[in-house]
Amino acid sequence: MSSYWWEGKLETAEEWYCVIKTTAERYPEVEAQIRAVHQYDVPEILAFPVAFGSRSYLDWLADATG
Repeated sequence: MSSYWWEGKLETAEEWYCVIKTTAERYPEVEAQIRAVHQYDVPEILAFPVAFGSRSYLDWLADATG
């Protein structure tokens, strides 16, 4: 359960944490799709830079999302 302030009221709702793997170049497309299907006016959409990772995984990710 999440609690948050929305339009001056304390709201409580069941929310899900979702990780989507993509590249910086494809981020705008992913964000647009999330907004198109999400029921919230302001969905929590965050992007984090990858500082380090195994080279083989990062190569796979680039290939899989390119």
